[in-house]
Amino acid sequence: MPATIRDVAKTAGVSISTVSKVFNEYTDINQKTKKRVLAVAKQLDYAPNMAARTLSSKTQKTIALILSELNINRKSTMPLEVLSGVYKYTEQSDFEFVFYGTSTEKQKEKTFRQFCNEHNITGAVVQGLKMTDSYYQEIKETNIPTVLIDIDMRNPYVGTVSIDGEQAAFEAIEYLISQSHHNIGIINGSRDALVSILRENGYRRALVANGIQLNEAYVQYANFEEDIAFLIAQNLLKNNKKITALFCTSDIMAIGAMRGIKEMGLNIPNDISIIGFDDIILSKYVTPALTTIAQDAEALGFESAKLLSDIITGNTGLPQLRIIPHELKYRDSVKKNERN
Repeated sequence: MPATIRDVAKTAGVSISTVSKVFNEYTDINQKTKKRVLAVAKQLDYAPNMAARTLSSKTQKTIALILSELNINRKSTMPLEVLSGVYKYTEQSDFEFVFYGTSTEKQKEKTFRQFCNEHNITGAVVQGLKMTDSYYQEIKETNIPTVLIDIDMRNPYVGTVSIDGEQAAFEAIEYLISQSHHNIGIINGSRDALVSILRENGYRRALVANGIQLNEAYVQYANFEEDIAFLIAQNLLKNNKKITALFCTSDIMAIGAMRGIKEMGLNIPNDISIIGFDDIILSKYVTPALTTIAQDAEALGFESAKLLSDIITGNTGLPQLRIIPHELKYRDSVKKNERN
């Protein structure tokens, strides 16, 4: 049975009105008391349901998009495209739409259930979780309707919408191999991000399928950061002269790698071929235009909201895992290797 405000007050040794004032952010509560109440609330997994404060909330159903480690910039608009997809679905449904950002640190302050209860969230679409995040572990056991983008979980209340990231990476490496590249480096994202693991699996599988020995020195991580990829690309190529191609598991990292390669006085694609991942808007405008794996981020958002609606309304017999098509965009950053 869920904890009540009375349980929190009793455990914290304060009055019910004090607990109420803490959650309503009254200024006449000292910080020591506030911290004690919040700590007890977290321990008991208690959160006030804000819906109870308004009459209209009795019938309102709300879908939330929760983005972890939100990173929107002029070069990558993928989070906004996912948001647009979720919003477009809610516009044609009876659901309200809200959006929140979170982080690894914020997740330590409140449980996933507390967060959803506090904000009157009926169900959540979550993107960007790392396997080391506390929400990742909680969602494994949650009974709150949830859809994860790019993460598959065996929980009847949790669905997944994703592209086949491993297969997409496999196809990218197969294309490089078809162009006579056998020494292929990879600049991956984060070791604890499932998308990175899957894309690296595809890279490794393609090498094995083509009888190419993997060199572990060719596998590097840039945490999806352009400037880190810039440095890693230079270091990788200086220390591994045989590399003729790079596979970057995001376009942002590919753009950073391209800058690094050019600064070394090398030519793309004559000296080094490069493939990215995502097909962000900028990828077709860089020089040379970037060969990349395209995924439809707006479709990911739309299908996630649609699947979440099915879970909330109890539509059974529907797949909990929905795969969005991907496409390898052939542009100008790959050339047949003539070094062999």
